[in-house]
Amino acid sequence: MATDADVPPASNVLGITYETAAETWLGEVQSGPERTAVVSVGEHSRAAAAAPAEPTAAASEDLAVATAAVETVPEVADVASVGVLVNDYVSAWDDETTVYVDDFSALLDPTSTETAFRFAHALTSCAAANDARVVAGLDTADRPSYVAATFAELFDDVREV
Repeated sequence: MATDADVPPASNVLGITYETAAETWLGEVQSGPERTAVVSVGEHSRAAAAAPAEPTAAASEDLAVATAAVETVPEVADVASVGVLVNDYVSAWDDETTVYVDDFSALLDPTSTETAFRFAHALTSCAAANDARVVAGLDTADRPSYVAATFAELFDDVREV
């Protein structure tokens, strides 16, 4: 899981999960962040959306104090919705923020490499504009080496998953 990265502790932690259930990811986040949220993407996000509703950060003023908020995006290819949610959180949060992507390679099959690259670039640009960093998990086993190398250069840190 990308949260295992040797990254300095942050006041804010935002997860983007493609392969991990939101509740599992939140349970594995190290204690300490003032604010945490997760954007659950894909098939498992439907289960999170169907779970009994807990208060979520709906308004921008709520985002600034979000703790264990879960946002869902049912379709993996819907990178625009994921990007908007990430921007909303990192823009609302002060202090150190780390965005963790559990397995960025899960995005490479349902979208084109170009779409995934543009999303990665937008994600890292958004993070940089808000003094945040991005740590991504990447499964390179079934990918050409140039694909892994290209994506690795975009993120602040990459972990093999």
